[in-house]
Amino acid sequence: MSAGHSQRRRVAALAALVAAAGLVVASDTLHAQVSELVTWAEAMIARAPLTGMAVFVVLSMLSAMLAFFSSGLLTPVAIAAWGKLVTLGLLWLGWLLGGALSYGVGRYLGRSAAGAMIGAATLAAWEDRVGSRSHAVHVLLFQIAMPSEILGYVLGVLRYSFGTYIGVLALTEIPYAVAVVYLGESFLAGNGVVFVALGMGMIALSAGLYLAVRRRVGLP
Repeated sequence: MSAGHSQRRRVAALAALVAAAGLVVASDTLHAQVSELVTWAEAMIARAPLTGMAVFVVLSMLSAMLAFFSSGLLTPVAIAAWGKLVTLGLLWLGWLLGGALSYGVGRYLGRSAAGAMIGAATLAAWEDRVGSRSHAVHVLLFQIAMPSEILGYVLGVLRYSFGTYIGVLALTEIPYAVAVVYLGESFLAGNGVVFVALGMGMIALSAGLYLAVRRRVGLP
């Protein structure tokens, strides 16, 4: 599957998710039901706040390693329990740990383990493209263009500098974490217009950056 086709599928899936969540926010009945679940989860977290934080960080870490799971779905609960600033920090930390662990899988467990996580064909395709562009600027561009759960495995297999990779990851994940937190806040507030506008704006910006980087590095 080409990079462009994969990106189009991701954009379509994200747009559908934002639209579905927007319908929930717009419906008083559905939003009230979801709010009850959030309140229940918040009460559970209040009984063991440190455990709740650890679980949220671990789930955020997994979302940075696995394409089929997103910690953004848990963000409204985290905001209700700890507020925006703490949620932002925990989300960013989890994503950073996920990137570090995916790098470790690629570097120390090897190509077969990394291929099992993201697909052997995907690993080979990206390894070929990233391998000849080892400058930090290129890694930054690839981090913007590639699905976030892929680059760590690829760079680990290539034995790329961990310090450079983790620095790039730490920088690029901040705006995404901020956006996800504000999405969660608008969802909690029941502001459907802001939620959909922010969500679709994020998707449009991400797609635009991808297209710009794609032209810059010559992705198919």
